[in-house]
Amino acid sequence: MKLRTLILLATLAIGLPAAAQADTSLTSADTTGMDWSRVPEYRIVPGDRLQLDFGRRSDGLLDVREVRVRPDGRITVFPAGDVIAAGLTPMELQRNIVALLSADLRLPRVVVNVTDVAGNVVHVIGRVDKPGSYPAGPFVTVMQAVTAAGGLKDDAARNSVLLFHRDGARTVSVSRIRLDRLLKGDDLADAVVGRFDIIFVPRSTIGNLNVFAQQFLAPAGTLLSSSLIGWELFNLDRVFVTRVIRE
Repeated sequence: MKLRTLILLATLAIGLPAAAQADTSLTSADTTGMDWSRVPEYRIVPGDRLQLDFGRRSDGLLDVREVRVRPDGRITVFPAGDVIAAGLTPMELQRNIVALLSADLRLPRVVVNVTDVAGNVVHVIGRVDKPGSYPAGPFVTVMQAVTAAGGLKDDAARNSVLLFHRDGARTVSVSRIRLDRLLKGDDLADAVVGRFDIIFVPRSTIGNLNVFAQQFLAPAGTLLSSSLIGWELFNLDRVFVTRVIRE
């Protein structure tokens, strides 16, 4: 059994080397074997660079503007002013901008393109050796991210590792990942992490997952650090629904 566990850990460690640099290269199996129509639409985060294409002006010149999403999640669009962009898909932002400009312009239109994305990281906090933000590309799993953070501490609750994922402008999904089963080789269904996901490793087993998640995401909560890269994605004051998707 010990040999089996060591082999599993060695295999998982390959995904994120000691320097915590994730192997994010896509293979043909990754790309062609996936139904990309079912992948959730990209959601804008602070630090993203956007191109706003308003088409041709009355003088025939193209009206194309470049903006970067500020840390507060907003961009400035003349003449509407500040517009919230973080947490929205490009299509949702397009609709919002058109609705705002309709008060001043006749039949406004805009196409929103994401030309440069902010850093791709996942946050690992709690009972790990080196809590912090780590690079995470496509197909990096919870176990690989935990390995990048130095692994679990001896007192970590291996059966109650939580994965928080922003899945909408006002919703967060939370899953319980039982790393104890993965370490034993009893369960190989590891979860893939997404951009700016939060992995929390508690000290003790969590009973009521829904209640804990609400407390964890509370604006006055003490479990979170404002220094986490990209934390603005969650906009804690805008989280109204927490969905438990895996107990």
